[in-house]
Amino acid sequence: MDSITYNIPCSMVSSYRGKGVVIRSHDPTDLVESLSEENLDSISYIQLLSLTYDVDGLLSSRYSMPLDLVMSNPKEEFSLLYKYSRLLAKQPVRVSVPVIAGFSNAVRLAISLNFAVKLLVEQPNRPLIEEMLEVLRYYLHHSTVSQPIEFFHSMLMAFYHDHPGTLWEIQEQHPAFFRYVSDQGEESISKRFAVKGLSMAPDAIAKEFQHDLSNENMEYHACDYLDNCYGYFKWPQKEYSCEGIKIILKKLKDAAEELKKNLSSHVDAGGTEQL
Repeated sequence: MDSITYNIPCSMVSSYRGKGVVIRSHDPTDLVESLSEENLDSISYIQLLSLTYDVDGLLSSRYSMPLDLVMSNPKEEFSLLYKYSRLLAKQPVRVSVPVIAGFSNAVRLAISLNFAVKLLVEQPNRPLIEEMLEVLRYYLHHSTVSQPIEFFHSMLMAFYHDHPGTLWEIQEQHPAFFRYVSDQGEESISKRFAVKGLSMAPDAIAKEFQHDLSNENMEYHACDYLDNCYGYFKWPQKEYSCEGIKIILKKLKDAAEELKKNLSSHVDAGGTEQL
């Protein structure tokens, strides 16, 4: 098996046999039927693209694969999370929430129900940055938060451990490790890069994108968080200003430094470091 994980539609399971995959579908019945003893080891998780279906098929399945619930309209869909909370006793469940107006209520409910959360973020405008900052404050300071909110959690740990983890990896879009396969069978870095007219190989897309940023974008070179971002938020509009994103990253870095100090003081007082 190669090191790349392919996000594929259910209809292409047989074509990617022997490769690491994420299997996606709008219908949970299709997801359940795509699972078999022979392919379980190659599946990272299954991905449900619609929350309107009944959960009984997932509950009765003999397999307990990690599940990613992908919202499309969190402001309207967040109440549907209640019925999926029944699955938590059976399998790990994450909710992927697009960063669009009103998304924060869905994040809070998901966390209160004990789901992990992943933010699907592209190029947020100022109101969305403010909403992201509210969610970040909730993640950092609310005592009842027991599940990760990504990308916040992994970036906080990267800052804490001085590890150059990148958003491309955290968001599962690094071309060396992840690929998105469209319903038509076309491979790209991720769904956000799978746009009409972009037909070059995924590795070439990434190299060309980085090359263009290096030549054209002064903010890219001057960014204090280049090692963690590598232009993640510069797609599709390279002229997008990352000032709001830098505020978020700075707050995460400051929180990591504060955590280090607090744990160091605890160790000096006779405790043990646990992170």
